Amino acid sequence: MRQCPPEFGEKSTGFWLLGWMVFALFVIAGTLLPILMFRATRQAPRVMRWWLRAASFPAMLALWILGFGLFLGRFVLVC
Repeated sequence: MRQCPPEFGEKSTGFWLLGWMVFALFVIAGTLLPILMFRATRQAPRVMRWWLRAASFPAMLALWILGFGLFLGRFVLVC
């Protein structure tokens, strides 16, 4: 990694606010995904219900990791 040139200066407060909002959006979406999946699959057959519910947890983690990656790649590690 290299250091940003001095002419880029500090990032604005709005830029950081947008970055944290993007990160929070992915965290909230990931948290809501299993909850909504549990509600949506109440009437599904038992095997399908458990497969979909089990799949919602890796999807939740994937959303969290994607949000963190976007936050790092587009807001933290840019000049």
